[in-house]
Amino acid sequence: MPNIGNLYIKLGSVWLVENFKFAPLHAHINLLGFACHMLFGLAYKQWPDLARSALATAQFWIFALATPIIAVGLYFTLQGGPAAPTIVGSLGLLAGAALFSLLVWTRGTAPARQPGEARI
Repeated sequence: MPNIGNLYIKLGSVWLVENFKFAPLHAHINLLGFACHMLFGLAYKQWPDLARSALATAQFWIFALATPIIAVGLYFTLQGGPAAPTIVGSLGLLAGAALFSLLVWTRGTAPARQPGEARI
């Protein structure tokens, strides 16, 4: 799965240049675009069986495609435009997060410990 978290952390940092009108957009790009994708990536790295499933691929692409939709929609909404793209993006993000929760709930297991490794 592509590493798109770096793109979103860089993109989210450009929005705060002495104009805090777009602060919500900055927060959404960083939290949804970077933090969520980073958490998904860490979980898929920790539990490789999750990443191998077709459901994980669907979850990734749904969330990855919904993230820019909500970002663009929120930009237009903050400008006084229509809220429809923001709503569509939000529903996509909700679907992606629900799929990830379903994956972890049904297939998530504790990572195997190495012999002699301390339990935390």
